[in-house]
Amino acid sequence: MKINARSFAIIAAILVLSIGFGFAFDGIATAIEKNQYPLSPRYANDIREVAAAYGIPEAILWATVRTQSGFSADLEGDDGSIGLMQLTPEEFEMIQTDILKKAPEDVGLLYNPQKNLQCGAAYLSYLYERYGVWETVFAAFDTGIASVDAWLANPEYVTELGTLKKIPDAKTARFVRDVEKAHQLYTKLYF
Repeated sequence: MKINARSFAIIAAILVLSIGFGFAFDGIATAIEKNQYPLSPRYANDIREVAAAYGIPEAILWATVRTQSGFSADLEGDDGSIGLMQLTPEEFEMIQTDILKKAPEDVGLLYNPQKNLQCGAAYLSYLYERYGVWETVFAAFDTGIASVDAWLANPEYVTELGTLKKIPDAKTARFVRDVEKAHQLYTKLYF
């Protein structure tokens, strides 16, 4: 079968338009994703510095802050959690004394974005050293070490490799899914 010049031109034009529409669609989709998963310029330097200081991938810290507070430094949760990383006063004190090995500071500092990020990153780093799997870290960050340790001790909830295969608490499971999704998107879009 012989293709004439006109047919070839039509096929080439369709191909070029298809590729162009594909790039345009990808650009629009990326712009929408960047709008939903932004790099807040207000906290960019602090997040970069704190992530580096505590050896956490920057995308992990962005994802956690976005999921926890939506970048609202003044946010107060129903459970008493405060700030960007949504730390409770009890967690704040534990992080300072047990992880950072410092004297406890005033709970009001949880409203300070830099202090909140520092303590939250220190806690994430500590949890990662303890569990070595981000999904488990996110679960412990949300519900606490005691609950996660109990789940890991229950064969119903762990894989053969000893990692969580099921999170029995629906709220924590949703939190873990949300942070993992945000982490994937931050990695794809920026890192």
